[in-house]
Amino acid sequence: MRTLLKSQGMRTAALSALLLTAWLLTGCAASPSTASADLHPRTLAEVQESTGPRAAHNGERRPTVALALGGGGLRGFAHVGVLQALEEAGLRPDIVVGTSAGSVVGAAYASGMSVEAIREAALAIKVSSLLDFTWQSGGFIRGDKLAGWTDTLIGSKGSDKHIEDFPIRFAAVATDLQSAQPMLLTQGPAGRIIQASSAVPGMQVPVAYEAGHLIDGGVTSLVPVRFARALGADLVIAVDIYCRSPRAATMNVLGVLGQVMQTQSCLIAAPELAEANMVIAPTVAVPDMADRPSQEQAIQAGYQATRAALARYAGSAPAIKLALRPY
Repeated sequence: MRTLLKSQGMRTAALSALLLTAWLLTGCAASPSTASADLHPRTLAEVQESTGPRAAHNGERRPTVALALGGGGLRGFAHVGVLQALEEAGLRPDIVVGTSAGSVVGAAYASGMSVEAIREAALAIKVSSLLDFTWQSGGFIRGDKLAGWTDTLIGSKGSDKHIEDFPIRFAAVATDLQSAQPMLLTQGPAGRIIQASSAVPGMQVPVAYEAGHLIDGGVTSLVPVRFARALGADLVIAVDIYCRSPRAATMNVLGVLGQVMQTQSCLIAAPELAEANMVIAPTVAVPDMADRPSQEQAIQAGYQATRAALARYAGSAPAIKLALRPY
């Protein structure tokens, strides 16, 4: 058994090295993607300016609640458990803002899908079916299959798949590759927006728009608390599925790079996370996120972390207690 595991590990490492080498050798020769005319990302300052000044919440009315769902790859299954626990507590957000994996789950929820429907769809999808390999410049995965799957998923609720028409106000965060600024997408086709928000640099091809290229929002805004506030939220509930999750245990090249990326991302995210009214941070420790039991374990981790956070915050934060209501 030990010999078999060692052999499998060597094959995985060899395949990863082969893909990386092929991408480095051939990626620069391909032509860039066509710019999307229907993507209009805005900076934080632009969003704040369009929203205008907002009076501080005085506790006399139910606060406007925003849910900021963070990035973290396949740990995003935990977001489903978070939504389940929030609904059971009687808390339904007025605004949902998502980054990367958080944008996928957030878009589905804001489109009107039930938590149970999202759970079923998440557990049914084969991760490998979303990978569309390419030797295009900028990455070896196009991301078109992810966009198509998203459109199909939310399309069952109606023919219009633009996020500005969702029953719950929704926005997704991406990063402008050239300016290195977080950008908010509040209108446009859902699939393309999720594709941009989830475009992991070096893996997925950046999504071109008229003024530049968009990559994963987690590079600059892992948990989009500031954008949620800029959209008019009195109360921001932040969900961090990444920074308290275990680091890669291996000391091979990919393991070391993974640890460094997690360190850098979480150092950047910490000041923004500190501005949230409530932070839910499940520990997603699973052996293989492509495995259904592991996915269910991640969902349960999100559920339990949310129940614990509600118990911890509700007694000391009147605004959160006021936000809990049947619907």
